[in-house]
Amino acid sequence: MSRIHPPECSRAAPADWPCTAAWLALLALCVLSWSLGGLRGTPALVVLALAATLLKAQVVIDHYMGLRRVRGRWRALLAGWLLLVAVLVGAPLLIH
Repeated sequence: MSRIHPPECSRAAPADWPCTAAWLALLALCVLSWSLGGLRGTPALVVLALAATLLKAQVVIDHYMGLRRVRGRWRALLAGWLLLVAVLVGAPLLIH
């Protein structure tokens, strides 16, 4: 039998607080990103919206992909990927 959820977010876990906190954080960050999307795009708002998006990605990587305790290359690879995406998305928005 294979596990679909990481151990900290398993249905068998009696204390689901870490997963509930992660879900609430994702919900709050989504509302923040959505509300910032309706405003005029000043550079500070663009950076804030991009930071909220990157933080959401990090929460998903840590809690739902189960990579919070992983060290070394995997963490560096995922952090580098998030940084690359931030630069590729943010740079054109900030330059214009």
